[in-house]
This record gives sequence, C-alpha cells and structure tokens, in this order.
Amino acid sequence: MPYTVDIDQVNRSEWEQHAAHFADYSIYQTWPYQEVRAEIDGQHISRAVVRNENNHIVAICQVRVQTVKLLGLRIGYVQWGPLVRGENGVLNSTEAFRALRDAYVGDRVDVLRLVPNVRDDAMGRDLAQVLTTAGFRPSASYGRYRTFVVKVDDSEEGIRKRLRKSFRRDLKKAEKAEIQMQHGQGQEFCAILEKLYADSLQRKGFKGLELQQFLKAQPILSQNEKLNMIVIYHAGEAASIHVTSHLGDTAVVLLAASNEAGLSCGSSYLMWYEAAVTAFRQGKKWCDLGGIDPEKNPNVFQFKSRMGGEEVYHIGAFDACRCAWVRTIWRLMDRAHNSLKR
Repeated sequence: MPYTVDIDQVNRSEWEQHAAHFADYSIYQTWPYQEVRAEIDGQHISRAVVRNENNHIVAICQVRVQTVKLLGLRIGYVQWGPLVRGENGVLNSTEAFRALRDAYVGDRVDVLRLVPNVRDDAMGRDLAQVLTTAGFRPSASYGRYRTFVVKVDDSEEGIRKRLRKSFRRDLKKAEKAEIQMQHGQGQEFCAILEKLYADSLQRKGFKGLELQQFLKAQPILSQNEKLNMIVIYHAGEAASIHVTSHLGDTAVVLLAASNEAGLSCGSSYLMWYEAAVTAFRQGKKWCDLGGIDPEKNPNVFQFKSRMGGEEVYHIGAFDACRCAWVRTIWRLMDRAHNSLKR
C-alpha cells in the first residue's frame, strides 16, 4: 500500500483537528508545547502528516530538529510520537514508517528518533517489530518511560475500590480535614504552581521537570488542550497543587507539589484521588500517574503504587540514521548524554 508524507503543509487549526482523532495524543505533541520547547532549546520544528492510498491520515508527528554544529549533524526528535493509534486501531504498516523515514533522513535530518506514546504490551511489541523492519533501530541507552496507569473508565466507585486499603484510610482522613479544593486553568493557578513547586524541589533536593515549558505553554494552548490544575487550600492558603493533561484516551499527571501544611493535612491523597476521578469525568480510559523510579525516588514510587494501578513501560526510542558513520557517532553521543543525565 503506497503512503505519502506531507511535510510542513499543515496549520495549527488543522493539526489540532487531526490530533484529536488519535488515542495516543498527549501534551507532548500539542502545537504550543512543541513551539515552547523548540524556543527554549534553540531548535526548529517540522510537522509531518502520513496518508494512505485513500488519502486517510494514519499518522502525524512534530519533529524538533537540533543541529550539532561541532559535528554538523541534524538530529530530529519526535517526543511521544508519532501519533499512531487512530480510529481504526494502531498503525502497523512497515511501508508507512519507511515512508516517514525516507521523507526525513538524508535531506532533512541525519538522525530521526521516534519515541512513541505506546506501552510495552503485545500491541507495543508488534509496533516495535514494525519499526525495526522499517529501518529504525531500538536505542539501548535511552531510558524507557516507566509509570503506573490506573483504570478510570468504569465509575468513581470503581476507582475508589481499586485504591489500596491504606490509601483509602488516609484519603478518608483528608476528606474529614478542614481543607478546600479548587480546579482551574488560569494564570493565578500557574502562579501557585510556580511557588509550590519551587518549595517542593528545595525540600526534596532534586531537579524535577522543567516547569517553565508548561507555564509558557499553558496560556497559548487551546481551551480543550489546557492543563487542569487542582489546588488544595488549608487554613485559607494554597498547600498543594496537582497538574494533569487530558488528551487522547489517557490523562497524564505532569506535576504535583505540596508545602509543609499540605503534607501535614494529608492533602496529597485527596488531590491524587480527585485527579483520577476527574479523568473519569473527562471520558478517559486511563490515568497515567507520571514517571516512577523506585531507586532514586522510592517514596513517590510507594505512594503511587498504592493507587491500584498497573506498572507499565513504554517501548522506548527508535532511531534511523543516514549512514553507518552517523549511527556510530550518534550512539556515542547518546550514550554520553544519558550518562550525564543520570
């Protein structure tokens, strides 16, 4: 089956219309988020739409391109993409991915890295094989995304029942405490997030996510793409905040932070439970609790494990390179980069 790839022929409105039909759509493939990331990192963006012989769109992606001036290499990075879980199921065509590879590798980039928003299950392993057959090689040094996903497509009662007994006990205590909860998306919530997240990072002593990429994207995201923020107030002051994106079939938790007052009143239990319930009300199938690392952050791992979710991995990164020399240099660069991150 012949596939065509339209490159940089789509505007923002068209992109959002196309993306809304994919179950694997996430904040990381929104137009504003990628614009913000490209500006912060000194990159430029290319956007691709893959169509089948009937002119139906079967995949789309935004590619951030970084030029390594010292080596003259152009690296194309697709964050949580391409989007491949369309209305007719997951795209499993070698020809489609080969067409995407050929459209970029050589003329536009020297390395094209795909990092699909796809779990390492039977479907994901099939997709990994398709990518390999299409000329993409799995990266051995790239750390696969690891998380807990909570089923939220049945009922609020079902979500509560799946919580572990100890979590339900602490949740009841928080519900009886003198705290208030508010949802919002506006700038005043962003200001609360900035303060509480800074306090939380200082207390915990780790780097965390780059907050500015979300704060800058929030005002320019379209209304149905904006991040939802839950704030818990204790004694009239903001004590905890929780940030979730609701796109595709999965709500993804991005950030959460509490100060000492929030910790003392157990607001995290109420806040995280409310996030899962909100995902259900938004019509999502799953709530992704955000990345986990039991070695570097065991307390967060234990907390999230008590929400009754399933521990999952994504399938990882897949690279296509212009030639053997580029592949060798890229592997060395990638290995060194990931070692520094760790």
